[in-house]
Amino acid sequence: LTLLSPTLPHHDQLHTCLLATHLLAVTRDCTANTSCKVYLKSFKMQRRKILSPYFPLLAWGLVTFSSYRIFLSTRDLSKPTSSSIRSVNIYEAEFLPQQEVSLASQLASYPRVPPILSNLRTIDESKLPYQCGIIFFYHIACTGGSSINRWLGKEKDNNKNVTYWTKWGRHDGVEAGFIEGVNEKVQNIDPREWRIVHAHGYSFFPNTSEPYLYRWREEVERQGCGFVVTTMLRDAVGHTISQSKGMINPNLTLDEWITHLEPENRQERGIWNTQIDYLLYNRGPRNEFNATKEEKVRRAMELLQRHFDIVMLSDYKRFTEIILKITGWNEVGMKHANAFNGELNYTERELDKVKRLTEENGDVLFIDAVKHLYYGHLDYLAA
Repeated sequence: LTLLSPTLPHHDQLHTCLLATHLLAVTRDCTANTSCKVYLKSFKMQRRKILSPYFPLLAWGLVTFSSYRIFLSTRDLSKPTSSSIRSVNIYEAEFLPQQEVSLASQLASYPRVPPILSNLRTIDESKLPYQCGIIFFYHIACTGGSSINRWLGKEKDNNKNVTYWTKWGRHDGVEAGFIEGVNEKVQNIDPREWRIVHAHGYSFFPNTSEPYLYRWREEVERQGCGFVVTTMLRDAVGHTISQSKGMINPNLTLDEWITHLEPENRQERGIWNTQIDYLLYNRGPRNEFNATKEEKVRRAMELLQRHFDIVMLSDYKRFTEIILKITGWNEVGMKHANAFNGELNYTERELDKVKRLTEENGDVLFIDAVKHLYYGHLDYLAA
């Protein structure tokens, strides 16, 4: 009973404990006098003679009953229901997709390899330029993405068989239309056609919608074309400072502008997002599941390693060179867009706060990891 009781439901465990307590109490009381000891010994011998033929049967019945109870209590643990998937622990709940169970099952079928240099996505130079494909640009705000986006539009205008498509906004409800649009864009690509897809605000939430990236790549590559996912990043603290230029229009103080980065406001949706939050959650709440900064960095690096072919840090020249080598497009110069020509003034206290909250959110560690893994990663493709 002692060995089996941990596997029994709570009420059975209680009965077992009560029985054991009663037997111990009787034994303890009887050890106080000799007559009681004699009576117990005689009683035990008579009981043993009567019950001894039934001991094997009782033991078999007990084992069978316990095994059946264990089976009943564990048979549903392997079923891939949404509740079982999301209740394993807070870490899994943070990083498993939430749209539908089929996406979670699909994601679980792919190997989880660590984000190290040898596992980064590479491009086979011997097959370049690809004759057809999709350039998927994930545009993180305040990283020079507007310049890249306009440059891609110019490349569309100056090259044959290149189309451009985007869907983004400033409110919830955009992602469903974006996913539906990309589902169409990855179908029926002509053998010499390129399609540009631009993802920005509310377009796509990589942390929860990751399986679509697998699905889209598989569909495009099945047609013999390339699926090239790209993004641009920059220095972490510089990005936070750059974002603060937006507080001029709402006429906010720096403390008000950056308040969503305070630890107690992790579930708030700020006016802006840092780079790691934009990569994970796009314009959603900053840290809805209360992941540590180390967990966020690990997940962000995992997304980059699994799906992003080109990851750059403020290197726009090399970005264009690599895209041109992959696609074979005619070169068009890139001009800077959406530049801020105003003036930002900070006190020493405000600068210290910017640095502290950016670091505590995981952005400094994230950009350091990107530098470590991606610096010079695609130099062989640069002209």
